[in-house]
Amino acid sequence: MKDQKAGISEFGLIDIIKRRYQTANKGLIVGIGDDAAVFAVDKTRSGLLTIDTLVDKIHFDLAYTPFEALGHKALAANLSDIAAMGGRPVLAVVSITIPRGLGCKDIAKVYAGMGRLAKKHGVAVCGGDTVAGRELSLTIAVYGEARKNNIGLRSGAKAGDAILVTGTLGSSQAGLEILKSKIKNQKSKIFQKHLWPEPRVKEARLLASKFKLHGMIDISDGLASELHHIARESRVGMIIDQGALPVAEEAVTAANILKKDPLEHCLYGGEEYELLFTLPARQAVEARIILSRAGTTCSIIGQVVKGNGVRMIGSDLKNVKIPDKGYKHF
Repeated sequence: MKDQKAGISEFGLIDIIKRRYQTANKGLIVGIGDDAAVFAVDKTRSGLLTIDTLVDKIHFDLAYTPFEALGHKALAANLSDIAAMGGRPVLAVVSITIPRGLGCKDIAKVYAGMGRLAKKHGVAVCGGDTVAGRELSLTIAVYGEARKNNIGLRSGAKAGDAILVTGTLGSSQAGLEILKSKIKNQKSKIFQKHLWPEPRVKEARLLASKFKLHGMIDISDGLASELHHIARESRVGMIIDQGALPVAEEAVTAANILKKDPLEHCLYGGEEYELLFTLPARQAVEARIILSRAGTTCSIIGQVVKGNGVRMIGSDLKNVKIPDKGYKHF
């Protein structure tokens, strides 16, 4: 962890909290360190609990974020965490900090965007808190449930597994960079995933119903960062194939406009909310077919191996280390 003068490292801080201050009880199954806490409910079900915060000028900017999109995205981030555990979201509570200058109509739009997504996934928004403050912020906690013996964990990957990812990658970061640039009149499709992400709840439940889940995480901080999370927690290495990465068309379009490499958006762009998971090779092929029939693309991008770290076989067939970087919260 960095010292106070240099700034705080997010995962260094989390590690200190986990080692020094985490408390537990008999019902706790998984504590700090995964996408959600896991606790016992009954003989067949486990409860899942996650929480996330979005703060103005840190996680969003009202200059280009509609209020409806803000509500949608804030809930989507939490639903994605539940999906990453193979779970079903059940209910949500919301705390909103409201600065001066925002009216009831603005706040109503936030809740309207949130409500539409909640209804789509059968989630009850059933309480929370409202306070005054200097910046607009949203904190949402979501409770979900999963089968007790089939929960997706960052620590579940096994050597020999295939590595899979849903959807395409890079368009969220690409859209953000276009939104923050001075470029005008670009197609709204480029912004879609950044402003209106779709959590892979349906896909996660489908996978959990068909397979014994191995390693799983959602891509919130970037593909490279999440690969490193699974590798560390599972104590394995990972090798990915550059040619197999599902780079989004929007990422290529934005990269051409901004004169950047779309591979950077694909590897290190955050807020994708796709599922990154591992399964035995034969089941991985089956998973691709099942998800495709359900309307979701899925790509096999690499393999879990013995060892540690993350490497990529490039288009020139060179095997290179992938640095552990992505979105940094501090």
